[in-house]
Amino acid sequence: DYTAAEQKELFLEGTGSMVLDHDSRIAYMARSQRANEGLFHAFCKDFNYEPVVFTAYQETPDGIGQIYHTNVMMCVADRYAVICLSCIDNTDERSMVQEQLEKSGKTIIEISEEQVNQFAGNMLQVENEMGEKFLVMSDSACKSLTSEQLKLITSFNPILAPSLSTIETCGGGSARCMLAEVFLPKNR
Repeated sequence: DYTAAEQKELFLEGTGSMVLDHDSRIAYMARSQRANEGLFHAFCKDFNYEPVVFTAYQETPDGIGQIYHTNVMMCVADRYAVICLSCIDNTDERSMVQEQLEKSGKTIIEISEEQVNQFAGNMLQVENEMGEKFLVMSDSACKSLTSEQLKLITSFNPILAPSLSTIETCGGGSARCMLAEVFLPKNR
């Protein structure tokens, strides 16, 4: 419970500020006001994740600013990762993130900053009761992807891409912001 940190105005906004690779036990975090590095390291220690910290930027109405949530620019699935590496300006940090993804066996599917602005980084791989995997994203994210990117993603799993225009327009988020991962064992 990291609630006490709020009194110090320190935040780690759940799975928005961190992207977790559950299989490899790696946690990715882009620094921001919504993602305190100290809390992130405490989370990683408490839950046995290897921390990967970097700074990422995006165009905002006020100019260039830090990515506010890591899941805006990256999605880690079971065998691949969708990521905007060009959002990471520091070449050492960009290389570190890329190497970590490759080391964990992920195929990297790069997206552009323009695609990030269409919510193409805000995706989540889900699995149904039959063990079938799908990548959930908005239709605007899907429409922003190139045919090559779509072909690569669908070589791993089908895509589910409903219209999410209301949350994207009014809420400032997209598919990943609407979903939560559950990794608890099923009660039988």
